Amino acid sequence: MQEFHPSNIRRLVFDLDSLSAKFNQDGWENFRQFLLILDDRDFEIVLISESISASDWSTINKLSVLESSAEIALKNNASLTGNDVFWLTEQPVIQTKLANCSQNYAGSNTGTAQTIGLQYLHLHDMLQIFHPSKITAADFAATLAKLKQKSPQVPLMLGIGGPDECGHDFFVGELIDALEDHEQLVSGLDLTQLLGTEFYKQTLSKDKTVSSYWNSEEIQNWVFTNILTPYTQGQQVYLEKPPAFIQDYEISSFPFFLAPEMILLVWGTTVFLPEFENIMDVRVLLELSPKTAAARIFALDDRVNFDQTFVDTYQEKEGKIYADYLKQFNVINQVDYRIDFENFNAFRMKENN
Repeated sequence: MQEFHPSNIRRLVFDLDSLSAKFNQDGWENFRQFLLILDDRDFEIVLISESISASDWSTINKLSVLESSAEIALKNNASLTGNDVFWLTEQPVIQTKLANCSQNYAGSNTGTAQTIGLQYLHLHDMLQIFHPSKITAADFAATLAKLKQKSPQVPLMLGIGGPDECGHDFFVGELIDALEDHEQLVSGLDLTQLLGTEFYKQTLSKDKTVSSYWNSEEIQNWVFTNILTPYTQGQQVYLEKPPAFIQDYEISSFPFFLAPEMILLVWGTTVFLPEFENIMDVRVLLELSPKTAAARIFALDDRVNFDQTFVDTYQEKEGKIYADYLKQFNVINQVDYRIDFENFNAFRMKENN
């Protein structure tokens, strides 16, 4: 079998006739719900059956139907094999053919493991394997854990940026869970309410433009003086409570403790500013299309075609300031990792161009 890693898989092929042999009415409904979850995770789904109606599955967006036997479909469709394709079938004959062409596959029968496929107890178990966001978070956490293990006493600060209201907290939550699975101590600093495009200001002073993405200079100085600078210098940080001018913002839990043995996650819209340049070890950018960014900022469903004026409004206001920030500070070229964050359930690493 070719080297299998769930993060490589984009297309799931179901030999429906073999999988549904024992389905009752509840079994079919459970299978439909199973496919809807996979659809939410942005997988392409192919159903193969000698007796199937495409219209019965029209509510699933990325699903296609082949009215054929699995054997003929495998023989006649090159798109059903490859590193990004995974088969689910119970037929020993098909499993053998897939093994012979080094194709990834799974089944529940006892012969599956003997033909080097993955064996599952229940079909729904595959949802644990095919969860792009958790896979990406786990892979990334493993990389960070290795970095930390090389120098356990040295501070490791991770910056996570992305558009306004993009969902930083979701990504951070997944990453913290994955890091804790690696027995890493993690602390976080949420700067989404302290700096970003909403605070962008311009004033003219002696013919020079002074720009700030911070809520206030006082807040900026406090964050660096009391947390970021001591941590990066290898000191412990302990704060019983935040000062009065910070108390209205949820930046972390208090009392706040941070030690160089820990990994510090810092997230916000515009965290890749010059003042962070020499203290941030790893930079991660969450990337969204203008449509998805507009949908999240206006609390719309990004999977439907909503009014284009929402996108236009975003691009004329918050989106423009954010795009200018990316360009001004050459953010794309300075980040270490880029995340396709269009879908919470299917965020994946992107290659730097």
